[in-house]
Amino acid sequence: MMEQTPPSNAALAAFETDAMVSHGVALRESSQSIDTPLGADQVAITIDHVADHNRRYPGEVVSFYTCVRIHAPTPGFTVRIQIPAGLEIDTYRAVARDILPIFYPVSELAARELVMLPGSDGEPFPLRVPDQPTRAIEITRPAQEMVWRVAEAQEPGSTYEFVVTTLVLPMLQDTMLHSTATLLMSSEEGDQAIRSTTASVGVFCSGRYLEYLPSLYERDAFMARFLMLFESFLAPIEQQISEMHNYFDPDLTPARFLPWLATWFNLMLDDNWSEAQQRELLNSIMWLYRRRGTRVAMQRYLEIFTGQPVEILERRAKNMALGKMARLGVGVALGTSNMPHTFSVKLRLRPIVAADVLEEEAAAREVARLEKQRLALISRMIMAEKPAHTSYKLEILPVPE
Repeated sequence: MMEQTPPSNAALAAFETDAMVSHGVALRESSQSIDTPLGADQVAITIDHVADHNRRYPGEVVSFYTCVRIHAPTPGFTVRIQIPAGLEIDTYRAVARDILPIFYPVSELAARELVMLPGSDGEPFPLRVPDQPTRAIEITRPAQEMVWRVAEAQEPGSTYEFVVTTLVLPMLQDTMLHSTATLLMSSEEGDQAIRSTTASVGVFCSGRYLEYLPSLYERDAFMARFLMLFESFLAPIEQQISEMHNYFDPDLTPARFLPWLATWFNLMLDDNWSEAQQRELLNSIMWLYRRRGTRVAMQRYLEIFTGQPVEILERRAKNMALGKMARLGVGVALGTSNMPHTFSVKLRLRPIVAADVLEEEAAAREVARLEKQRLALISRMIMAEKPAHTSYKLEILPVPE
């Protein structure tokens, strides 16, 4: 029988790398399930921890976003963010907060099924052998932990955001990486963990494009890595194509696409319309166009812009006049302001407030200019929607408190 020789240093290094990217990544015992409450203080302060991507390849970047919200007066707190083995910290920052983290080396355990074969010196060394019984071993993997401390007491409404960008290291197997953010409250007895949440990222060692090639190429390690380049380059374009239908949805399309979407209906959006008003108008445009020229369509159109109820009164008859030629019927109406083919519009508008940096006289001029501009916009809207042979009277009322 041929004598078994021990593996070379390169083989051991390859095994160590392979073991560090095992599928059986175990969270540390102190980790909790996603967003699991750990105490009664959960209402006072909450934490969220998410990743910007849930599928990555070696060499790509993944960012973790952590947000702490204060809902009641609380003392200082600490956020511990575990960066799992397989990720290397690139950049980090606290949004709008002048604080820096402290780094600690930690470790996590991974399970591995391997065959233990004896070497020339009698000591066993692990080796993967196909179709051979295996033995479960535990491997310690290096990881890292970032600790952000906020010592001062917190008031309700405060928000802290932390961002850490990591680089995915080379791996030999597909695996799931888990990053855990733990929130600790400061007390006389020390820091106490009250809440924890986990973000997971799947790391794949071969590109999806390999699925479109003959199975022969699946055994080609170079081809698996080579196709990942094209998948990374084309991913933004593929995402745009797969999500194309969202660009035609007024609720989902980016704000800069709203004017382009409005041109489909020969509609020019005015800069005075807010983004929310533009989206609501585009959502209602088909309903409005089917009823264009009617009272209900104009009323709805003006309500979208003003955000207040609108009253429109149509007049279809003349004033009733007594005399020999007086006749009762649909052609006459009681009152003094009746005129066929006319209508009145009552709008309720909120007052315009000038910027605080302006002086009193300049603020008054700015308010007058903006009110005149708004009145002209409303007049253009009414003129565009009313029947051509009709005339109207506009009345502006204050919004009731």
